[in-house]
Amino acid sequence: MIVEALLLCLSYIVVNFFVRRYVRKRWDIAERKKWLYWPLNRVHALIEACLMIAFLVGAFTLGNQLMGTINWVYYLFLFFFISLISRAFMEWKYAKNDNMWISQLSEAGIVAILLLSFFVLP
Repeated sequence: MIVEALLLCLSYIVVNFFVRRYVRKRWDIAERKKWLYWPLNRVHALIEACLMIAFLVGAFTLGNQLMGTINWVYYLFLFFFISLISRAFMEWKYAKNDNMWISQLSEAGIVAILLLSFFVLP
């Protein structure tokens, strides 16, 4: 189970690297100057904080109740997916760069595909 989780994380990093390069070249999206992601405005920061709190509370409460029945990697990638969708929406709505939301949406798609691959593959 740990090997599958590590392979999933590694494949996410590799696929995300190549897709991000393609998307940035295709839609002429400028690279971010900062390595970490910073919220666009106060509402976005509040949404990110609420998602993080919900993730942590869910990880501690569900982690003890569902130990052995569900893998924590599913929950982690579900959090990434929801977070990336909210970032894409906020960038579509408020960002100065018009095409930055496409990059976030492509990353969310990669997370969704990798999350579904855990359910499809035995």
